[in-house]
Amino acid sequence: MCGGAPNIVQSDPEAEAAKAANAAAKAANADSAARRKRKKGSSLLATGSEGATDSGTSLLASGASGKTNLGA
Repeated sequence: MCGGAPNIVQSDPEAEAAKAANAAAKAANADSAARRKRKKGSSLLATGSEGATDSGTSLLASGASGKTNLGA
């Protein structure tokens, strides 16, 4: 024979499944951590009760109609 014996690849399905499960768990944990970090950064506890800095130009801040009391 010219080519010799073919190469036989031994594989362990359980090891491959465990490797895939570990990779999926790492990806899910990284995604969860990123989501948690974004959520924590946008909470009122992180930004304070005022949130973004107010420029004072809001219509709600100045009273759009010029009234000083509600309902009258």
